[in-house]
Amino acid sequence: MQKNKGFTLIELMITIAVLAIIATMAAPSFGDLIAKRKLDAATRELSFVLSEARAQATTLRANVTLKFQHGQNVPRLMHWAPQSDSITFDTSSDDVDFSNVIFTPIGQPKQRTKMIIDPDDPSAQKEVKIPLKFTLCNTEINQSRTISVSMNGTVTNIESGQC
Repeated sequence: MQKNKGFTLIELMITIAVLAIIATMAAPSFGDLIAKRKLDAATRELSFVLSEARAQATTLRANVTLKFQHGQNVPRLMHWAPQSDSITFDTSSDDVDFSNVIFTPIGQPKQRTKMIIDPDDPSAQKEVKIPLKFTLCNTEINQSRTISVSMNGTVTNIESGQC
């Protein structure tokens, strides 16, 4: 009698079923990986736009404004907003603000202020200086990236965190 070489239909079905179970377990981690890559890409884009606005201000020797919204870029006005709907601006912290950033002709950003509730008198507000920090949050994975900009206008730090 000659011995048959190959796989039986049952062996192939069991192999496919095991692979399907493994793929089902791995699918959520692939989704998280893609969401994390979107957040990292948005962070890199914002860092680049901040650096580009600073360079534009020094090149033109004029104020250049960066607005955090979609729009057409012109020499003295730049726009940036996340491309993905899952990436949002996180303004929950008192030291983060997405108001316009104005770079002076020497490349330094103008100091920004924000009105907050006075801890000594909750019925009053006070104006405080805020650092140049920008936090992007990916709502799908609840992770954030915070970009810190120095007083001379360069990106100094990018921190990971939770939304």
